[in-house]
Amino acid sequence: MSTTLGGTTGSPAASSAPTPARAVESRDPATGEVWRSFTASDDAAVRAAAAAAREVQPAWARASARERARVMERFRRVLVARRAEVADTIRRENGKPAVEATVAEIMVTLDMARFLARKAPRLLAPHRFTPGNAAMWRKRVEVRREPFGVVGVISPWNYPFMLAAGLTLPAVAAGNGVLLKPSEFTPSCGVLLGELLAEAGVPAGLVQVLPGDGRTGAALVESDVDKVFFIGSAATGRKVAARCGERLIPCVLELGGSDPAIILADADLDVAASGITWGRYSNAGQTCVAPKRIFAVDAVYDAFVQKLAARVRALHVGAAADLDTDVGAMIRPSQAAATARQLDDALAKGATIAARADAPPGGYLAPTLLVQVTPDMLVLREETFGPVLPVIRVRDADEAVRLANATPFGLSASVWGRDTANAARVAARVESGTVTVNDVCTAPGIAEMPYGGVKQSGIGASHGSAGLFECTHEKAVIVDHLAGMRQPWWFGYGAERAAGVDAFLRFWHGRTIGERLGGIARTLKLLLTHDRAI
Repeated sequence: MSTTLGGTTGSPAASSAPTPARAVESRDPATGEVWRSFTASDDAAVRAAAAAAREVQPAWARASARERARVMERFRRVLVARRAEVADTIRRENGKPAVEATVAEIMVTLDMARFLARKAPRLLAPHRFTPGNAAMWRKRVEVRREPFGVVGVISPWNYPFMLAAGLTLPAVAAGNGVLLKPSEFTPSCGVLLGELLAEAGVPAGLVQVLPGDGRTGAALVESDVDKVFFIGSAATGRKVAARCGERLIPCVLELGGSDPAIILADADLDVAASGITWGRYSNAGQTCVAPKRIFAVDAVYDAFVQKLAARVRALHVGAAADLDTDVGAMIRPSQAAATARQLDDALAKGATIAARADAPPGGYLAPTLLVQVTPDMLVLREETFGPVLPVIRVRDADEAVRLANATPFGLSASVWGRDTANAARVAARVESGTVTVNDVCTAPGIAEMPYGGVKQSGIGASHGSAGLFECTHEKAVIVDHLAGMRQPWWFGYGAERAAGVDAFLRFWHGRTIGERLGGIARTLKLLLTHDRAI
């Protein structure tokens, strides 16, 4: 992904002249037509938004988790009612067909809202217990989950509504204020999300949407936020992590992936070919968890490539408004050029094209299937964020796993085989945040499941209970109900106290029953009397 974060911005007081306003343009990916424009939020606007969210957040945090859950349910109803408007905005701004906008963005967001409406009150409820150490018998502990305060969300353009909602909704449900900086390529989707939340009853000022570019993102990270959630490239993620580290605030990063798919000898090749085709080429190949490197075992390699090639050639590439379109335009010419560079590199180094779909002129890149791919090619060394797919022949599952793990990324993966128990064993050996057997790209679409990566694919998680917990910090409250009784470990040491402590240790951790019972009398005296306490 190419969500950007600009260089460090200086204090307004250090600037001798006002910075001119910057435009953020929403363009139709297929035609390049500007159909909406925003003024980029500058440093002052970001600071003002943080202050506004900070002012209203405490009251929102004091509201019960059930009250906040009811807002999530109202948001779900509002989104259902306005789904056509949302789908059209996604289509116009991102370029994906309406079916993909509905399934991958709107439906997944609805599932997230329902999950939070139904489960957040229970998940956020305090956990109470008595400590396990007998010396703490008077204590009662309550562990609470409390919001951070105001969090920053920097969301990408490839799934501009769902991914922004996937971070914003749990943050709000947990009691936080949110500063949302949508991608400069898809600002309208972020603005619309903010409108829907306001209609659902989120207090005015709690969620601030900040259209802008990389400099806006930098200002957000440096503003008065208590945690940052970022989805984008590994390069930009490093900048976010470094700045958060300097400020000593936590961050959650969902970064790139070079997701492997392993085709085992017993795989249903028709199902695997259909699934891989959809996973790789949906959203014009601009999906973080798309299968980007296919490892097919030698026994089925030729047959699988043949079936995959037939499906690639059958893809209908065209305008997202056409209901027959399978693959739409890429988000910007620069993104198409980056993918074309990787394709040219592979062809120059000996790869061959096994299949290619027809594509019209304009912002489209033809879905392409590559074979004879070698490890020195960019399509295996880098994340390919476009409709190009290499297939590699391997001897067996062991070689497939070894090559699948030969990457700095670890976001998602898939394994395909009829013997699902064996496929699951293979999946367990793949180094990634999620692995799917006989399906693909489902990781972000299951609302109840944590979604995140390992290695250079990220830190932390979103979605599910893990994503909700990322929006809170734990606070332990310890209450001693015997307010008039001193503690046995307070000052007033001496031989008697030392003997009592040793007796307690034998009673609580002794190896034999006799050793433990031998310390019981002094233990009771230690815990119940304090004759030399200071």
